[in-house]
Amino acid sequence: MPGYADPAAVIVTKFRDLGALLTRNAALLEASGLPGEVTALRSTVYRDVAAQLGVLVEVEVEQAAGNPLVVPLHIEDVETVVVRRFTALADQLTANARALIKGTSEPVMHRRARIYQDVASQVRMLARHEADEATARRTQVERPVSTVLAAVPNPVARQAATRAPRVRAVFVEALVDAIAKRRRQGWSVARLTLWLRTTLRDPQTDHVHPCARKEFVRYVLGLLAGATVPATAGRAVA
Repeated sequence: MPGYADPAAVIVTKFRDLGALLTRNAALLEASGLPGEVTALRSTVYRDVAAQLGVLVEVEVEQAAGNPLVVPLHIEDVETVVVRRFTALADQLTANARALIKGTSEPVMHRRARIYQDVASQVRMLARHEADEATARRTQVERPVSTVLAAVPNPVARQAATRAPRVRAVFVEALVDAIAKRRRQGWSVARLTLWLRTTLRDPQTDHVHPCARKEFVRYVLGLLAGATVPATAGRAVA
């Protein structure tokens, strides 16, 4: 039915995608050739969280299959459920980290707790991204894209959005704010690009998001620095 979705199916897909991404990241770490003391804890936590996601997927499927009253929800309601599930997962990972810190003074366990906290932060970012995407979808239905772009109060974000026409302007505005904040903290172009490639990579296709490309990052930094950047330029001043 148009405009409706099976909440269990959507959540299962999201969790499976995240679990696959974590498993792939763990495998990349293990094959990186770096010392085990650098990679082992992080890859272990990644696989542990991926396993937790697998359990959550099974629970979601069983609950939906065993409940004859489960019916398709309107897509807006499903989006709310997805954000709530991601937030609950982040809360659980944070609780795991706190339990590790509280239960022992062992440095290795404290390092493990920090990795759990790091993954929890990434999951919270996913929750915020899902919420922003849902808001943007509703906004685009209500207003033309040109009106949405014109409503972006930040002139830097408005200009940056012209370099990523397929990306929602409301997302570009939040992204520009995040880039500006990290630039003030001294982040380099390379570090910003690596962060964006990790955060915005599509877990299904593994394609790099258009806003995670180095030339886009340089362009935004040029705008933030007040540089004059031609709209058709392929490069920008960092």
